Amino acid sequence: MDAAPLEPLLGVTAGASEQDGRDALRETCLALASQARRTLDIVSRHLDPALYDNEPFAEAVKRLALGHRAARIRLFILDPRPLVGQGHRLIELAQRLSSFIDIRIPARQHREFNEAWLSADHTGYAHRQFSDRYAAEVDFNGRRRAAALAERLDEMWERGQRDANLRRLHL
Repeated sequence: MDAAPLEPLLGVTAGASEQDGRDALRETCLALASQARRTLDIVSRHLDPALYDNEPFAEAVKRLALGHRAARIRLFILDPRPLVGQGHRLIELAQRLSSFIDIRIPARQHREFNEAWLSADHTGYAHRQFSDRYAAEVDFNGRRRAAALAERLDEMWERGQRDANLRRLHL
């Protein structure tokens, strides 16, 4: 009997690989988020519901936010319009845990940006060259590339802004 393949480990399993397909990418993103201990960065056009709007992923993000005092979770949403009023587990979680999860949208000069990625602990990542495709480069121990993605996000983040439509209304 063959042994089941081991799940890649953040900070241990090295080597970039190409991954294609929504289901495989959803599992990879869940594995990265579940293993994160400090930071989780998501850059996405519409917070890809097929990847991020599911209970296991939302639970992994919640565990990170509540389980690690210095955790920082950033959601950079390139086009939030489809999310307004639609309900998305990560938006609802960010509204409840606003001290831990921050959301920004791009400034004018980054509105045409079309890449997407998830980066965990500045160590592992799943990077898509085109945000509307499920083809990604994945590495659970790609610190150099993950750091470069974090730097790109830092630049966009500083220029980005909060979207009033994604804030929780306290009545």
